[in-house]
Amino acid sequence: MASDTLSYMDSMSFKVRELLKEVQLEYSPETTATVDNFVSAIKKAIDKIPEHQVTANLAPGFVRDINADKVEFTFKNPKSLEIRGSYSIQCVTKHDLNVDLFLHLPKECFYEKDYLNYRYHAKRFLYLCKVKEQLTKSLLVKAVKWSSFQNEARKPILLIYPAVKLTGNAEFVARIIPTATSLFSATKLRLERNNIHTLKEGDAIQATPRYNNSILEDLFLEDNAEFVKRTFSGWKELGEALILLKVWSRKRSSIYAHDCLNGFLISIILAFLATKPGRHHINSSMNTMQIFRITVDFIATSKTWDKGLFIQPRHEKNASNKDMQLFPVVICNSFEDFNLAFRLSHNGFQE
Repeated sequence: MASDTLSYMDSMSFKVRELLKEVQLEYSPETTATVDNFVSAIKKAIDKIPEHQVTANLAPGFVRDINADKVEFTFKNPKSLEIRGSYSIQCVTKHDLNVDLFLHLPKECFYEKDYLNYRYHAKRFLYLCKVKEQLTKSLLVKAVKWSSFQNEARKPILLIYPAVKLTGNAEFVARIIPTATSLFSATKLRLERNNIHTLKEGDAIQATPRYNNSILEDLFLEDNAEFVKRTFSGWKELGEALILLKVWSRKRSSIYAHDCLNGFLISIILAFLATKPGRHHINSSMNTMQIFRITVDFIATSKTWDKGLFIQPRHEKNASNKDMQLFPVVICNSFEDFNLAFRLSHNGFQE
């Protein structure tokens, strides 16, 4: 009996190793050098954009469609352009060779009240339009295309296709994703606030929780990515479990659909379970498959979802009720009014 169990475990371990070999990107010196050099070239190209006035005339259709006002600004270079996301924690799969680049928007391009009336979304897009113009001129860039962040049309991102390829002729894509760290006061974007001043129902002013969360997402994008990177650093089994969970999730649905448990949310859940707020359900003594199974079981059966998942436990008492009234799935990090899962429906989560 014991020998049968050991044989099964050896067989399972072998299958996991083979699957990881099949889907995991090899971070060879050649691969990392190619990516680093391309990112450096992108940064140099963006830094050459001169300071100048940007108006709605650059993208009149987008500005008109979201009904934004007061969108003019003077272009300034980004504060930083840094590799983040799955590539930065060595958890990219061969099926999705994306390198996420966080472009830190400069505060000088925004006014204090640009969180109102889609002004932030308009300026965010206009800023990316100037970046696209510049990168299209680069000989190192094969193509620049538009996509959207988490399928949200008012939050476009840039897909940069390099002229170079990785080892084995593999192609990769750099995704430029704007971040808005410290641009606005998070308290102005609390769930109960109305920040679209044309939105009223009779004499009552409606709250705009989803709009507010859309901006809060960019405000805390860097913080959340750092939480994940810090937790995954040097933990091979945790990273391998994330890759397996991505493969599992992809077979169930597209992890790029807006209404699903995407790769980023899965990494947040793993990081939660591996730290004190998650009661260290996952620890360093576990192997890859143990971490995978514990996480799948937590997602499927944990009672924690009934009251929400809070990475900062001190916020749970204050935020749980109002969050759960507005959103079927709640995952909160450092600011209790920002729900990382604000796009996720109950059915999407159950799937």
